[in-house]
This record gives sequence, C-alpha cells and structure tokens, in this order.
Amino acid sequence: MKIFLNALLVFLLTTIGVTSGFAQENTTKQDSLKTILPNDTVTIGNFKIVKINGEEKKDLISILSNFDYEAIKVNYEQQKEPINQAIQTSWFAFDLGLAGYMDYTKYDKIVNFSKPSIGLPINYKKAQPKNNSTNVNIWVVQQKVNFYKHKWYVKYGVGLEMFNYYYANAVDIRNNDKGYFTLSSNTYKKNKLFINYITIPVQISRTFNLKKFQPISLSGGLSVGYLLNARNKQISDASGKKKYEGDFNFNDYRVASIFQLGIGDIKFYASAALTSTIDKTTSLQSMYPYTFGIRFSKF
Repeated sequence: MKIFLNALLVFLLTTIGVTSGFAQENTTKQDSLKTILPNDTVTIGNFKIVKINGEEKKDLISILSNFDYEAIKVNYEQQKEPINQAIQTSWFAFDLGLAGYMDYTKYDKIVNFSKPSIGLPINYKKAQPKNNSTNVNIWVVQQKVNFYKHKWYVKYGVGLEMFNYYYANAVDIRNNDKGYFTLSSNTYKKNKLFINYITIPVQISRTFNLKKFQPISLSGGLSVGYLLNARNKQISDASGKKKYEGDFNFNDYRVASIFQLGIGDIKFYASAALTSTIDKTTSLQSMYPYTFGIRFSKF
C-alpha cells in the first residue's frame, strides 16, 4: 500500500511539473517548478510527502524526474476539523473490491451467439468473467454536507471507477462490424477487459453515535459515470501481448445504485448498475455490473 501511495503521489507531482512546462535543459522552467516545490516537505490534502536525504542530497526535481520512490516517504495526517463544521472535505480515497456482472443475454436463442459468422458458439457460462475480477476506484475529492443535527448528511464527490474483468475462456472483444463479443479457439494466458469511468456519486448518509461502541454510518444513493476508455488485453504464446482499444459498443453513461456501511474507521461499499454496460439499442447482449469491497476513506 505504501509503495502504491508513493507512486501515485509522485505521479501527481510529476504531472504538476509537466503542466508547468518542466524540462531539464530549460532553467527558467526548472526555476518555476522550484517555486512550486520549494521545500523538503510537500502537503497534498491529508498526505505529506517528505524528502529523505541519504548519502547524496537529492532535490525534489531530480526525484520527480527519475521517479525515485526510495528518496521520499509519505505520511498521512488526519486533519482535525471542527465537530460542528457544516461542510467537510476528503481528498484521495480508495476502493478495493471484487467485480462481476449480471448477464441477461439469451445466448441460446440469439443467432449471433449460437451460430456466429465468426468464432465459436458462445453461451452464458463461457461469457462470464472469473471470480477474481476486480474493481479499483480513486475518489479525488469528496464532500459531506450536514443538513440535520450532524446526523444526516449529503455526500458527493468525483473520481475514477476502474473495472478489470478476467476471462477463463477465449472471449475476444473487438470493435468491428461482425460482432463485439466472440469466442475464438485461441488459448490465452491472460484475457482481461478493462473499463474506466469518471464518476460523480451522490448519497444520503446517516450517522449513529452509539455509547461504548464505534460510530455506525449508513449511506445510499446514485452514481453517474462517463466512459473514458476500454480495452481488451490478451497474452498468448502464439501472439504475445496484444491490446485492443475501443468503445466495444458500450454505453457512454453508467448509472448505478451505491451503498456504504461504516463501522468506526472501517468502511464497506457496494454498487449495482441500473444501466447495461452494452448499448442494448444496437446489441442483443446485456450486462449489468456489480461490485463490493473495502473503502479507504475519511467518511
């Protein structure tokens, strides 16, 4: 987890450097970056990045340009906020969970799948992802607004939802006129469908402060996501590593119901799509994703 946080935060700082026009041969642009990162400590929300000086003193510019993770350490400091503050803000929360989807396609009654023009006949079992499919979400910023006695809140935010579906069978997902999902006779060491959305969740939250027990919070609502990109990554002995980018006839928008249970600092989340990932107006296939897991968040 620590290595992941180091990598993520170094990436964010490097992005700042790039947008500032960072280049080693350009002294003016380096001076501009030094103005942004003048000290050994940089604070981003609740995260504090501290430069470590070993035998060789390194500046933050060289650390960022070389992605030298070992030259820094990341500390997380919970910022104290007034108990009665009306609006609370949280930066960089993470979700780690398992993913799957409900498939309502009638493969045996649809000619495209039972007697395809290309590939092999595909059925429900062969089209299902494996149980180790995952969901990773990065919530860049979230806010919680009190609207009744600091027990009821409205929560909203913005972030990235990422789904990784792994297939045991040779499911090919392509952008072509003959079919988006087909079954081939190839043998893959790895076969993954990656889908990425930028998402805005809105929830109503209720907090219960119990005596001699951790506070319990319940929240539920809706999220709306916009499709950023998708790809089918496959690895085989015959073809090596291949990546196929495309929208694969997916809907541009994703609407899902969302739920969260918090027991003290431990939080669990779940979501279930209300819209099909695949555009049903132009496809006979239908899949509704769901996911559940652990949330690393302030609230």
